[in-house]
Amino acid sequence: MKIRLMLSFLVLVMTSSFTPEKIVEEIPIIEIEEIVVSEPPKEVHQLNELIEAIGKLESNNRYDVVNPYGFMGKYQFSPRTVKYLGFDVTREEFLSNPQLQDSVMISYLRSNYSSLQHHIMVYGYTIHNGVYITPSSILAGAHFAGARGMKRFLEDSRGTTDANGMTIQRYMENFTDYELNLEDL
Repeated sequence: MKIRLMLSFLVLVMTSSFTPEKIVEEIPIIEIEEIVVSEPPKEVHQLNELIEAIGKLESNNRYDVVNPYGFMGKYQFSPRTVKYLGFDVTREEFLSNPQLQDSVMISYLRSNYSSLQHHIMVYGYTIHNGVYITPSSILAGAHFAGARGMKRFLEDSRGTTDANGMTIQRYMENFTDYELNLEDL
C-alpha cells in the first residue's frame, strides 16, 4: 500500500490594496502531480518469514531451480557468492541440499548485516527515495544488489535494476514489515 500526496503552490497576484476581493488571478508556479511514498508496515513478520518471502519472490520457494543467468536455488545465489561465504560445493550439491541453501541464506544475512550495521542505524525507519526503509528492507535490498549496491542506493540514491526489470526500490518495498532480532543474526 502506498501514500499518495498531491501538492501545488500558487502565487496570488493582487492589486495594491491586498484585499481578498481584489485578487486578479491565481498563477500556479509549481505543481507536483503525485509523490508516492511506501507506507510504514501495519503487520509485522518475523525473520523466518522474511527468509521464506525472499525465497518466494526469488524462486517460488523452489530449491532446485537455476535461472538463465546462473543464479541458483531457492534464494537465487550466484556460485561466486556461495563460494565467498565459505561454502565450497558443486552446483549439484547446492541444488540438492535445502538445508545447505538455508545455511547459505543465514550466512548471507549475517554478512550483509555486518557490512550494513551503520546504514541500518542511520537509515532505518526513514523514507528514502520514496521507500519506507526498515532493517528488513535494507537486508532484502542487500540480497538483491549486494551490500555495496545497497550502500550506493542509500548514500548516492543510485538504484539497481536486474535483468528481469526489478528495481531495488520495488524489491525493498516487499520487505518493510519484518521485525528482526538483528543481534541473533
